[in-house]
Amino acid sequence: MSLLIFITVIFLLRIFLWLYANLDLGFDEAQYWTWSKNLDWGYYSKPPFIAWLINIFTSICGNSEVCIRISSPILHSIAAFFIGLTCLNLSQNKNASFIAASIWILVPGISLSSGFISTDVPLLFFTSIALWAFSCIIFLDNKKLYYFLLCLALSFGFLSKYAMIYLVIALIIGIIVEKQIFIKIKNNFSLLHLIFIICVFIILIFNHLNWSYNNSFITAQHTLANVNINGEGNGFINLIKFFLEQFIVFGPITFIVLFFALFNYKKLSVEEKILIYLSFAPLFLVMLQAFISRAHANWAAISYVPATILVSLQIIKYWPKTKVVYYGIISIGLIFLVLIPLSSKHNFGLDPFKKYRGWSNLGLEVSKIYSSYPEAVLVTDDRRVMAEVLYYMEKKPKNWVRWNADGYIHDHYELVTSHNELTNEIGIMVSSEPNNQHFTSSFKKVTFIKDLYRNISKQKNKEYKVWLLEGYKK
Repeated sequence: MSLLIFITVIFLLRIFLWLYANLDLGFDEAQYWTWSKNLDWGYYSKPPFIAWLINIFTSICGNSEVCIRISSPILHSIAAFFIGLTCLNLSQNKNASFIAASIWILVPGISLSSGFISTDVPLLFFTSIALWAFSCIIFLDNKKLYYFLLCLALSFGFLSKYAMIYLVIALIIGIIVEKQIFIKIKNNFSLLHLIFIICVFIILIFNHLNWSYNNSFITAQHTLANVNINGEGNGFINLIKFFLEQFIVFGPITFIVLFFALFNYKKLSVEEKILIYLSFAPLFLVMLQAFISRAHANWAAISYVPATILVSLQIIKYWPKTKVVYYGIISIGLIFLVLIPLSSKHNFGLDPFKKYRGWSNLGLEVSKIYSSYPEAVLVTDDRRVMAEVLYYMEKKPKNWVRWNADGYIHDHYELVTSHNELTNEIGIMVSSEPNNQHFTSSFKKVTFIKDLYRNISKQKNKEYKVWLLEGYKK
């Protein structure tokens, strides 16, 4: 009951603070929203679950920013319970369960993620369920249900973000390197169980695989391009930057305790050693990528579900000596919980929320122009503008086309629209480019309408040019 009260209080406080922040949708969020209105088994840059998730919640409460984002704090809160249950299975200690759940819900990265909707949200949620089901298989006698739940979690996690595969890679590495882990897995997973899990996994993701095949595996291509393995990175600079960012993402004390567990590897139980591989294998793989090319701070986020459980086991193992460590983690978490949304409202010297500002006003300005051209096709040369304007326009356009000047597919809007849709139509182009040279030769008549501005801050505006397009030439 105390855990339920704690998580509920944090949830309500989080909702209040993000409502106070009152940020427009980011362009990724707006893009996911457009996906949710056209459900499919895949999209250009992501697997489909993020669109399904948004569709479920907007069907219930509407298309406001709050309804689009509300699944984030809800799923993170539920994940805290599964993390607590997993810790309870591994420790048989209710205090450890509370410690794990409370640490997770106050991880700085979770405080940031809870204000927005992203593919990390369902990924981390299904990771928490997968680990709980895995712990139940290891410790409980009636395992049949948990094999199926593990398979469901892995499948839907994969349909949320391909990073789910890190868990499987990490476990395989652990089985190869550590004999104790091999014996533990062998005793709880027969060949028949593994075949069952693999077959059900393939069945559940088959439609996505089929969509990917029919679209030249465009999502996988985008993921590999985003990884940029062949790109020129800054080596140690990127590596150090990514490593230091993890102190913020996971929390400075929590991250130190995590490495304390690694340095005491020989003293750990086999269950803790499994958590070591699940935590550090994804982290080190992304660190390697950071060294080779680049890596964003959240790319190893999946590590921190097992890492939270591992840290909690270390704290309870040395309790009450570690009481001050736990209270330090919670105090820092509460500070980040408050400061992150407040920093979007009050400039503390840094402004990490620039990409969320001014879009609603831009959408309203485009709507005013559309009142004179209600039948026009919306055309943009920037996916960010397309996503935001489609969401924030008061009256949605009858059709829209992403202008593709070079003919290559760069985003989902280019994948699903064609210039030929402008045949015998007039278009309103909202352009982020300073001139019209990349599209003017494709139309018989191009007329400048006006400049629009998106207010990013008191000192900075982003200019967009609006053009009337007539007579598309095939």
